[in-house]
Amino acid sequence: MKNIKMFMHLHREFPFNYDSEWVSPCYAGGTGPYEWKPPVDRKEFINVTPNGILNYRHYYHNTSEDNFLKAIGQQATDCFAANLGFYGPNYIGVGSYRRYLFILDAHRNPHEKITMPANEESVKFLTSNAQLEAASKLFDSVDVIINRPRTLDISIEEQYLQSQPREYWDLFKEAIVKVNSTYTPHMWWFTNYNIITYEGVYIMRKDLFYKLVNEYFQIMKYIWENCKNTYPTERITSEPLPWRYPGFLNERFVPFFIFANSLKKAEVPLVFLN
Repeated sequence: MKNIKMFMHLHREFPFNYDSEWVSPCYAGGTGPYEWKPPVDRKEFINVTPNGILNYRHYYHNTSEDNFLKAIGQQATDCFAANLGFYGPNYIGVGSYRRYLFILDAHRNPHEKITMPANEESVKFLTSNAQLEAASKLFDSVDVIINRPRTLDISIEEQYLQSQPREYWDLFKEAIVKVNSTYTPHMWWFTNYNIITYEGVYIMRKDLFYKLVNEYFQIMKYIWENCKNTYPTERITSEPLPWRYPGFLNERFVPFFIFANSLKKAEVPLVFLN
């Protein structure tokens, strides 16, 4: 069975399987004198803050560390997992406390998204060894396992700009081709395509995961160095929390990365714990 590790970001108390052999709970903890603790007093929690994400703290120099970590969100865990180096697991996955992948017998479930009760029984099923074995078998023929996409009525770019500020989006597209010029012929994906995977919960081959996260943060550095305000609070679109743009951009970059690199993928239902 393949060496797979999944890191789930939790910022609040929520049902979790602390006995899982392959899924670990993570949190972003502060580094000051009143360092934040895990949402639950359990030794299994991994503090992802000291492992790379603070390298980007200076871009938010007028913002508290608390607000910086909130703005980065799940990507703090991505950064930690990418910095495990080549001594870690061969396949790395990331997700959040409510969202999991339905891997076991996924071909028998036609749905894009499944809702399950937020209880210990659900989480134990989703993080069981049976799910791990199913993922291991899929990786015999694919590079990545990700939740199923949805089809939009408009382009990916148009859908994004319905609610999000344009400034960060335009810088995002500029940055992609500056970071990796081989992506230039694929940029039409944003403006002329309408199928995309949202809420990206995925597991990827380690070398590809490292490349993905490294490119994403290079893109974000370009945005932070060129935008007017790294931590916007004024609402100018329908988005009530405009400082969350790093996560929204990552949500678009992950499926673009898979497309532009011609990765072989297995698409399975997304599970939302409600």
